[in-house]
Amino acid sequence: MSRMVLLVPRMFTEEEFKGFVPVLPEDFRSRTMEFWDYVEEKLRAYVGKIQRVYRDEISEGGEKALSRLSNIDHESFVLVKKLVENGSSFEATEDSTLVAESLSWLEVTRHNPIDRISLEMYEETIRERDNLVSRRIDETLREGETALLFLKPGLTISLDESVKIFRVCRFDPMDYLRSWQVQLESKR
Repeated sequence: MSRMVLLVPRMFTEEEFKGFVPVLPEDFRSRTMEFWDYVEEKLRAYVGKIQRVYRDEISEGGEKALSRLSNIDHESFVLVKKLVENGSSFEATEDSTLVAESLSWLEVTRHNPIDRISLEMYEETIRERDNLVSRRIDETLREGETALLFLKPGLTISLDESVKIFRVCRFDPMDYLRSWQVQLESKR
């Protein structure tokens, strides 16, 4: 029996989206609802069958993780809470220092996008985060278990070949962001 990960390249929160573009698209809220409704519908069949839940930016497990998630992403919080209430374990996924470091480098690159060193440092911290998330899943997900991973678009994981990964999303949030960026550029 193998290990399985249901991967949700989660929809950007409003704050995250605004970090990339100056204005939200008019359909942002409706597309967000469409995205999360689809994910919730697909995950219904797995309630009570998912042993572990992971999410980027979460550095503590259990109740502390749920509390943090409720403050940063309401949509995924609702789904995670339901899964935890039905026996899933909400796992620590990242290192808080590394998350803070990557966010700091991202902020520097936003203020000075042509600074190659800042961009390289940001990309390096993202690679470190990707590697840490992958290791944490490999270390905690046991044989025969199913996990759910909410991962910010743009982050990647590399798991053992024996782990089956299934993407669960209505549309790719990164494609939605890029499309909006192109639309904004064309209006200039």
